Amino acid sequence: MISLRPTFPKLPPRSENLMPKPRLWVVSELYYPEQTSTGYFLTRIAEGLTDAFDVQVICGKPSYSERGVVTRRREDRNGTTIHRMRATHFNKDRLVLRALNALTLAFTATVFALRHFQRGDRMLVVTNPPTLPPILGLIARFKGVSSVLLVHDVYPEVLVATKMMRSDGTAFSLASAFFNRTLAGFDRIAVLGRDMQALIKRKLRAIGADRPVEIIPNWGDIDEIASIERTANPFAIENGLADKVVIQFSGNIGRTHDIALLLEVAKRVEDLTEVVFLFVGYGGQAASVVEHKAANILYLPRQPRDRLNQMLACSNLTVIAFKDAMKGVSVPSRMYNVMAAGVPIAAVAEADAEVSLTITENRAGWHIAPGDADALERLVRDIATPAGRSEAARRGQNARAALSRGYTLPHVLDQYRALLSDSEGRLER
Repeated sequence: MISLRPTFPKLPPRSENLMPKPRLWVVSELYYPEQTSTGYFLTRIAEGLTDAFDVQVICGKPSYSERGVVTRRREDRNGTTIHRMRATHFNKDRLVLRALNALTLAFTATVFALRHFQRGDRMLVVTNPPTLPPILGLIARFKGVSSVLLVHDVYPEVLVATKMMRSDGTAFSLASAFFNRTLAGFDRIAVLGRDMQALIKRKLRAIGADRPVEIIPNWGDIDEIASIERTANPFAIENGLADKVVIQFSGNIGRTHDIALLLEVAKRVEDLTEVVFLFVGYGGQAASVVEHKAANILYLPRQPRDRLNQMLACSNLTVIAFKDAMKGVSVPSRMYNVMAAGVPIAAVAEADAEVSLTITENRAGWHIAPGDADALERLVRDIATPAGRSEAARRGQNARAALSRGYTLPHVLDQYRALLSDSEGRLER
């Protein structure tokens, strides 16, 4: 049985320098060595801010992509100090058990924060899991800590999009009121896109609150990810894809993505023997892909990060397909590395969703309305032609150029430094 008794190591004393760095607490369930999107991005953000802050990380032990990896309770890494909280580590794919994991993590993180937060500190906490922000926002207010909420998913709207909650029920109304108040408990809010910014502002207006809501996107690893000629791509060669037209869906094959749409289009274009639909990853809908026996579908498990470049670059087109009602609820971080690989994107989402806006503004792919199987089929058939593949290649080049202009880690870190350095901007409540 896992003990949740809050026995935490003491923090090292503050520096005696005349101008010590302000202490920044970065709070996220997922952190190094996790390689899922939240864990990866929060790790890079925390480590990238060590030039300006004394970065202390509060996180859980590996429970997603690196489940079972042995880690230390306290670890110094790349200028940060990591404090891993005790919590249950049940199977995340069972919702009740995932909720229990989130609750136990929230309990131990709360005890730790009450013990160690000090007036004048800063805090950056991500919305996943949703059990952390409500209580940590209150603790920050009580302790005099400047607080920023980083919104990766909007609650409870994401639960509606994944069919876990009805939008017309009492549970939704209560959860919405609770999370709207949670938003108002932070000094500033960072979101990933324009659609998310609009939704968060609406939620704040609903309770008569006004908080700064700034857009800080995620990024692509432009120095690690690049276009690779298909005939020289080891991943493509090993999987028999070097001479194929490859339509890819990779990353989290989760409940928010319209996997059924891709499977339907794959069935419709079975006559195009040169076309292969490549699915790579894991998640709640992976089983439906595995069970879908078809000659033009290839499913592979999640690939190690050192093969990410090869995997992304082996495609003629990557599809990011959201279910309806996802606008503003989540912004797909996967699109930035796809852009870095010089691959165009078919954004199946509302026209004013961030992924659609980014793709259309930069001619980095195509926008398709949610659920429009006919439009996606036409696009696949067009890309199967020589002229279509040439146009896809041009749009892939546009994607990489757009990434280099504004979606790189240095751009993003500059925005976080500015947001977190505004210690004088704490709002009176």
